[in-house]
Amino acid sequence: MSDLPQLLEGNRRFTAHFGDGELPIRPRLSTIVLTCLDARVDPAHLFDLQLGDALVIRNAGGRLNRGVLTDLAVLGQLAAALPGGKAMTLELVILHHTDCGMSRFADPSAREALAQRLGIEPDEVATTMAITDPAQSVRDDITRLRQAPGVPDTLIVSGLVYDVADGTVEQIVAPAPLRIK
Repeated sequence: MSDLPQLLEGNRRFTAHFGDGELPIRPRLSTIVLTCLDARVDPAHLFDLQLGDALVIRNAGGRLNRGVLTDLAVLGQLAAALPGGKAMTLELVILHHTDCGMSRFADPSAREALAQRLGIEPDEVATTMAITDPAQSVRDDITRLRQAPGVPDTLIVSGLVYDVADGTVEQIVAPAPLRIK
């Protein structure tokens, strides 16, 4: 049975009180949250964000991968070309969490099976997907981000870990410029 009727009914309730049709394309905050697609990890709930407050990029594990690098380059270009010549300094928050399903790929056989399914090397699964320690994976992703071309040098980056058991967020890496000139 499909969940679509429940989703459409939820949308009907949403639109009954919808009053945000005039929100600007530019979010209220300059924040981009990169996080996992896990249903327990919703930045709007964790940070009490409202519609139009922040940009959110989600993928398996909330890991820095090629797609995220492309998205950050595109967003950097758009932020630099805002109407009226007002460039926007973006802030990326990398948010990983406890009990992540991507921890299963720390197991070599699971990593090998996923790599084979995706047509990539097991090392790529290990470095860009598997999570054994969410705090360390946040630090690793920030290190990889600092080495990535195409991402705006002015990007401010921080790293957090969300505990799915108690709802707390711990700062792992304090906000700092991506590249110090």
